[in-house]
Amino acid sequence: MMRMDSLVRRIASLRGFVLVYAFISCFCQCLAGDEPPLATVRLENGAEITAPVLRQNEQGYVLDLGHDLLSIEKRNVLDFQITEKNDSLVETTDTDSLYHVGRLNTASIPKLVERYGDAVVTVTTPVGVGSGFLISRQGHMITNYHVIQETLEISATVFQKTELGYQRKQLSQVKILSVNPHRDLALLKIEDQELTRLDLPHVMISSESVSVGDVIFAIGNPLGLERSVSQGIVSSTTRTLGHLRFLQTDASVNPGNSGGPLFNQRGEVIGVACAGYAMFDGLAFGIPGSDLIDFLKHRDAYLFDRTQPQNGVKYLAPPYRSKTQEHHVESSRAKQPQS
Repeated sequence: MMRMDSLVRRIASLRGFVLVYAFISCFCQCLAGDEPPLATVRLENGAEITAPVLRQNEQGYVLDLGHDLLSIEKRNVLDFQITEKNDSLVETTDTDSLYHVGRLNTASIPKLVERYGDAVVTVTTPVGVGSGFLISRQGHMITNYHVIQETLEISATVFQKTELGYQRKQLSQVKILSVNPHRDLALLKIEDQELTRLDLPHVMISSESVSVGDVIFAIGNPLGLERSVSQGIVSSTTRTLGHLRFLQTDASVNPGNSGGPLFNQRGEVIGVACAGYAMFDGLAFGIPGSDLIDFLKHRDAYLFDRTQPQNGVKYLAPPYRSKTQEHHVESSRAKQPQS
């Protein structure tokens, strides 16, 4: 028994040595100006991980996840490919004055957060706080309809990177362009006078469908905690709630995340976070990217009219009794025997 414990400790210490050695090697590469190459690893269980590879040998691979190092044995790997470092667009399948649909190169999640995190904004109304994301440099952005429901007073908080760090800028002039209450989507626009001296990044919408097991991450403002990042996988692509299709994910989504983007491992938006359940850990939902594209393509059909209710329903006055009907009711009551 003592020999077995000693063997386990030696193996554990050896594994720790490998991870430490890989970390030191990566640190030396960074000092030399060389970034570790990105690799995409597909495992036996179908999961796919894209991250910088710090070390690879006959035994396996060591990947840098940003917050931790992951050691994977080679026997558990179905496919291993080095990804190109080029951050540019691979292809564009659809372009519009307001949005872009295409395919980007794969990158590590820390890199993607750094690249596209500034496109996520905080949407504030008199009744609450939600999230949104910019889809154009002209200030067009997407959020959930329920975030801006029954109000015209909308402001957006953007984050600008400066030499002194990040600065928060609250933009109070935001108008509603289109709404689709049935699909819980809204298209907003920051007024041009608010855009002076602002460099607004924007996102790319995915041109491909997602699969169960794909790694995704969300950026938003859960419970008002700005610029929060959570990671998970796609749990289901065909979850039906109220006759509508949703993406199900185990990425943490809470009140305040509504309207924020769900990204894939290339930094493309594959969905819009819309609901999460705090009482059920690991259960959250998003509107598929295909529905978002459909909404944007046909946005003229959902143009917002401030003279009508935002939900597309015209409320009618309640029915009332005429004087003749009231007189008839009072007469009937008078004729009834009193108890």
